[in-house]
Amino acid sequence: MERRTFLKTTGAMSTVGIAGLAGCTGDDDNGEFPSENLTWMIPWSEGGGTDAYARQLAPLMEDPLGQSVQIDNRPGAGSLQGSEWLHGQDPDGYTFGTVNTPGWDFTWRAQEVEGWDVEDFEPVSYAGIFGYTLIVNNQHDISDFGELRDAYADDEISGFGFQGVGSDSHLGTLLLRENYDLAYDTAVAYDGGGPTQEAVISNEVAAGFATNTSAVAAEESGEATAIVNLMDVDITDTFPEIDSITNYGDSLAWITEFLQAQIAPPGTPEEERQIISEAVREACESEDSQQWVEETGNIIEYGTMEETAERLDGVVDTIESEVDAAIGGFDEFLRIVEEES
Repeated sequence: MERRTFLKTTGAMSTVGIAGLAGCTGDDDNGEFPSENLTWMIPWSEGGGTDAYARQLAPLMEDPLGQSVQIDNRPGAGSLQGSEWLHGQDPDGYTFGTVNTPGWDFTWRAQEVEGWDVEDFEPVSYAGIFGYTLIVNNQHDISDFGELRDAYADDEISGFGFQGVGSDSHLGTLLLRENYDLAYDTAVAYDGGGPTQEAVISNEVAAGFATNTSAVAAEESGEATAIVNLMDVDITDTFPEIDSITNYGDSLAWITEFLQAQIAPPGTPEEERQIISEAVREACESEDSQQWVEETGNIIEYGTMEETAERLDGVVDTIESEVDAAIGGFDEFLRIVEEES
């Protein structure tokens, strides 16, 4: 499969390296941060797109940090379970996590979470762009969205998988039915991209949501194919034959295209966050990461702490406006979710 390379660094490069930042913050052990291992919380199961990025970058952050970075998968509630856990961790810089905005903000708003706010967290960096595709089990010999739509309409296939009740992909599933005539018989919620992908590969459901990152693994299994790009980002160098949802209606990028943002617990000092951000930058720019994007077609894009703050600011308000236009608002979305649960 032909791949393309995406490696971009945005904004001005920091003139302060890791060595220059280390030692400028307080630490109970030796006056330098970090003096022990760091934990990178991923609020999804192993095998999904977010997990794949973290497992690529984490080892490459260890040399500049001088400590190991351990991945901690905490799936549940469409990424909110892990986010709530992260919110309650000590703000000492030793724990941070990844969220996928705007999907994360959407799910938080849709589930009407109390006790913490998405705006409570401290920005660190962002490391990539990815989003949703539709994958289909190869037993059904379906190559584009039109054929998928016809197969459901004619009862030739059964089951459609998405990633969590009340999540962004749940809304996407409803929009595909209401606005793009995808008449699936049953929609099944799974806990993240890995389980959804496995359900399609095993033919437990005929088709479903997968990120472009995990869709590569689905195709490499020989059991499933990515047939529809739900983003605006062009991924035809990775999936040369992939169809686009914009051939059938309006763009869905506002709910299907994500920025992988690293965040820290509320109150985490800027100095510690800057050190982590610089380590993310070095990992993104490494030769290993460049080779990874060449092999997979994944999009690595580093953003500074300040740029991440700008990208996270006001997302919930924007999402509320988009949901109102798309489906009549969150109250209507939640009514449909409850009705179909």
